[in-house]
Amino acid sequence: MFEELNGYESLILDYSVMREYGGTQVFSELIDRITKNSMDVYVSKTFKLMHYCVINQGDPKDVPSTGSMKTFCSYLLPQHKLHLVQATSVEDFLGSLTGIPNRIILTTRNGVFTKRLYEKRPVFDSAVMVLGKKGTRLFPSIISMVDEYPMPKISELASQNKFLDTQVICSVGDVVRTEDGNTYELSNRMSGGAEGMVFLTNKRNQVAKIYHRNVITPLRWAKLKKICELGITSSGFCLPQHLIYLKEIPVGYMMPLGKGNALGNVFDGPDAILEAYPKWKRIDVVTTLLSLIEKYLYLHMHNCVAGDIQLKNALIYAPNAVYLIDMDSIQIANLPCPVGTEEFTDPRLWGRNFAGFIRGLEDEDYSIAMLVFSILFCGLHPYATRNGAETLREEIINHNFPYTMDNSSDEHIPRGGYQYIWEYLPERIRTMLYNTFKLGKSYETVEWYDAVTEYKDALLNMRYEDPEAYKVFPKMDYNQAETVVKKPEHSENKPGQPAKPVKPMPTYIRPEVTAAPKGKYVPKNNNPVTAKPAEEVGKKEKKGLLGLFGKKSED
Repeated sequence: MFEELNGYESLILDYSVMREYGGTQVFSELIDRITKNSMDVYVSKTFKLMHYCVINQGDPKDVPSTGSMKTFCSYLLPQHKLHLVQATSVEDFLGSLTGIPNRIILTTRNGVFTKRLYEKRPVFDSAVMVLGKKGTRLFPSIISMVDEYPMPKISELASQNKFLDTQVICSVGDVVRTEDGNTYELSNRMSGGAEGMVFLTNKRNQVAKIYHRNVITPLRWAKLKKICELGITSSGFCLPQHLIYLKEIPVGYMMPLGKGNALGNVFDGPDAILEAYPKWKRIDVVTTLLSLIEKYLYLHMHNCVAGDIQLKNALIYAPNAVYLIDMDSIQIANLPCPVGTEEFTDPRLWGRNFAGFIRGLEDEDYSIAMLVFSILFCGLHPYATRNGAETLREEIINHNFPYTMDNSSDEHIPRGGYQYIWEYLPERIRTMLYNTFKLGKSYETVEWYDAVTEYKDALLNMRYEDPEAYKVFPKMDYNQAETVVKKPEHSENKPGQPAKPVKPMPTYIRPEVTAAPKGKYVPKNNNPVTAKPAEEVGKKEKKGLLGLFGKKSED
């Protein structure tokens, strides 16, 4: 089915092809065609990052596709035919490939890369092949694909206001059933809200959401069905998994039980986070953020947009164990997400009826940036400003971001040590945050994923010399376990082998202090800033075309 690839020398491959078709006969045919034609295959750093993201989710349905990566690499790497471009954004990736000869892009209809092509329409001279369940479609250019093969319009169900439910009420002791005949007994009521109630069931770690009357619309039910069909069973996604009925009437859905504290209650200023996790360090904050970004990126790979991203829509059990909740409202395919939170929503969308249009990935970029800032700053809003406008809305509209790249002024930064959090962030993340909230630039979710991954690696490998960089609140006095950066005296070697040189690292012992910061706007530390964050230790990753997983390729 890939005969149309004949004659092309260079294949630009999107990761969605690997995730959706890896482990199938279709993917085997693709590898055969690539090797037969001796094609050079180019992938972006995003390809690699998405693969790691999929592996980290540990979803059983992804085992065939992740296993295909080994086969893929074993065919192409020995022949130096697989090239990794160290770029994450679509523009940077394609911009790095302008010199490769006789090229063609291979992607899928609902891939993240494809959607970015539709949104950004980059100027890049290349044919595009779109792989789908019914075969392939070939377009002479990106623009022709966008114009001749538009994305589906919003579903007509979005405009229907009738309701599916009738006279039926669920209560403790009732037995509901799924479409495949499995039954669940509603054992205890957990919580209730405007839409419905959540019940524990007789099945461990499985809960039922039962909607109130006049809540289930055709749009809602169709969306729930599509979400169930995704088959995502990875831990941390409290997604609908089975539709449930009582007396043949649709009443709700089954989902996994989430664990932990509401994220918004934990990330609510210094006092809240220290009360919940007094032993946390900066690595725990960053790990929590990375876990969240991974989950939203994984949703994007499944043709979903979360839509209503906010801190209250997640639970935290541990830094690497977070749970996305209230997931029945997400946008999937052309079925829109009808809700949103203004503070986390791109101002371009303010005032619009969320149920009346399909949000793109670009519309979620702002929400992800908001998430990054809010977690790194322990619940603070990026436009929270001291001595500023009367309302937060005004600050957002005017881009009154109080932080500067050169740390020249902290006049408008809220008190409570937030200026030190800013100073100790990696320059890459500070630049991205400043460009987003001050200059209005947008970054793709995978770019945030890459930057936060680098930050976590730097903390994990103790690449900062200043121990303050490892604290949740740098340069603030509060009772927390000290950070010690040790200087190894020698390396361990087998008998008879010469000692290997070890890069020395300074040792810091910080005395324990007891005065903890209180609240979001406590008086700032009066001690002068005498030390800036240290530069990272270690070589930076080489740029250019590299073999997958860092192996040098010969071009």
